[in-house]
Amino acid sequence: MGGNLVEGLADLAREGEPMPLVVTRGLRVDCGGRGVMAHEWVGENGAPASKLAAIGDALRGAARDANVAIVKFCYSDFQADSDPDALFTAYRDQIAVWRVSLPGVTFIHVTAPTVRPEGAVVGWVRTLRGRFTMRARAAKVARYNERLREAYGGREPVLDLAAYEAAGAEGLEVPFLDPAFTDDGAHLNELGRKTVARRFLHFLADSVVPLVGR
Repeated sequence: MGGNLVEGLADLAREGEPMPLVVTRGLRVDCGGRGVMAHEWVGENGAPASKLAAIGDALRGAARDANVAIVKFCYSDFQADSDPDALFTAYRDQIAVWRVSLPGVTFIHVTAPTVRPEGAVVGWVRTLRGRFTMRARAAKVARYNERLREAYGGREPVLDLAAYEAAGAEGLEVPFLDPAFTDDGAHLNELGRKTVARRFLHFLADSVVPLVGR
């Protein structure tokens, strides 16, 4: 979903909306005095520990000049054998280590993106065959996000990507990706990309700029 967000920023820029950031692929920053969002796919989907390791390597290497780091997992990091509580604990502990070793970096916590469940028949068949369902994946994502919000909400910047994607799902025990925002049940379509990208820009202006501008 990080890629979808970047695509959404590009969609908005093509339509002429003001874009306060230069968005670049790769982690070396050359901004020419403008704000830069440097993004990269790191680690392996389905192996979240590899992502934490790769982010640490980047912050000590190519991205060492960054003053903000946005750390996000993917819905695909939540598998049938995944323990969302253990994953959150690993994330929390790693953030604590980075805060000590990288005191100049502001860390932005991001809820993991959610998905839509299969139709009732497909979900029943997958369950009958012992397969991992999208509904079960969404439940694991929701548990991880609950832990992240409890730990950091109201105290540190939290980019609530899952809430942006689950428009109109407030109050549901397990929020699902808004059907208007997706064509395949997992990735954002153009409407979803642009909606989430706009909310991301508002989040940066309201929650991040005041911190890094102090």
